[in-house]
Amino acid sequence: MLKNKLQRMKQHMGMENVKIEREPKKVPTLEEKKAVPFEQEWKSFDTTPQWFDGNYTLVREKQYPLSHQHGKYQFQETSEAVRRWQDHVQSHPLSAKDRHVEELLFFDTETTGLSSGAGNTIFLLGHCQIESDHVSVKQFFLPGPESEVALYHSFLTDVGVLRNLVTYNGKAFDWPQVKTRHTFVRDQVPKLPKFGHFDLLHAARRMWKDTLPSCKLSVVEKEILQFEREEDIPSYMAPMLYFDFLQDPDPEYVKGIFQHHEWDVLSLLTLYTHLSSVILQWDPSSLTQKEKYEVARWYEAIGESEIAMAQYETLKQMGTTTGEASLFAYANGLKKQKRWSEALTSYVSLVGTEQYSYYAAIECAKLYEHQVKDYEKAAYYCKQAIVDEGFVRKQPKEKQLKMQKEGKLRLDRIQKKMAK
Repeated sequence: MLKNKLQRMKQHMGMENVKIEREPKKVPTLEEKKAVPFEQEWKSFDTTPQWFDGNYTLVREKQYPLSHQHGKYQFQETSEAVRRWQDHVQSHPLSAKDRHVEELLFFDTETTGLSSGAGNTIFLLGHCQIESDHVSVKQFFLPGPESEVALYHSFLTDVGVLRNLVTYNGKAFDWPQVKTRHTFVRDQVPKLPKFGHFDLLHAARRMWKDTLPSCKLSVVEKEILQFEREEDIPSYMAPMLYFDFLQDPDPEYVKGIFQHHEWDVLSLLTLYTHLSSVILQWDPSSLTQKEKYEVARWYEAIGESEIAMAQYETLKQMGTTTGEASLFAYANGLKKQKRWSEALTSYVSLVGTEQYSYYAAIECAKLYEHQVKDYEKAAYYCKQAIVDEGFVRKQPKEKQLKMQKEGKLRLDRIQKKMAK
């Protein structure tokens, strides 16, 4: 149809006998293929092209001595953290037991958006890693969409058989993003390694969600690691700067993104060190009561009740929020161990406190009804819970109704037992 239209146009213009010569398609020379815009500027930024299948990715490499200070820690202290995990008997999600420090890959990505869909592109990924006498930082940059195969081929060839990722929200975002993009190029690049995963965001939330204004890495860096970024670009600007780079491939557009990403991976290394020191309690005097309590709760959550109970026992006291929370958790542990009398003593002491009176009274009612068979005391403590209207009113409406209904049913049942 298009051919007929062109022929009619030639006839109309009196050109039916004129042969239109097409300019031959220019085949780029080998030198032109290998021309990298601003290559010297990239080289001065420790960045070189790596070619694969006619396209290239840009790889930046930096090294730091183990004595380098990043906030409150030197990089060599990560080796000490891994060494201490070897002597730790209990299991833990952050345990590096039976691993060498060189096997940990502190990994992060920069993407064109925060969604998890296929339209979101990773344009910078990289990691830092301890290697004998230094820390190595490697960053892999996507100079254009045509280079995605080269990007993943270079990255996956570099990481090889390493099996231990350390990330910040990497389980939910970074690594699933890598998997998504990998599906588009998987026939041309190595397979993805099956990584074990330490996600430090979950640990940071456990430790500090109630004490920090946010658990963003930059906040944790400043407040916990004592590392403050200078002239850092905001995360939301990274995609915009990258899109500017795609229009004009001047490295100046994206150098700030490289620096931002480098700080991210280096802070993951020191954050892992700090969290290890908190969990293993190298220096208990430097920890807050709240941090010790959260460590105990974490051990309890993963089934290490013995170490959790020992921690609760050292923290339990009246008059402080953390002390009373520890006492309530300790009482719950005693109840699970069927140490009814000791559990009752702890629960009774919490009746009348601001935060735990209702729950402690309910637990007293349960134990007196089902274990001690003292229905008068069971009824007394059930009434104590019911009359704690101030606490009940603070709850969401649906929960209020549930608490009132359960309290009435319990009291009716106990009173029936008393009447027999």
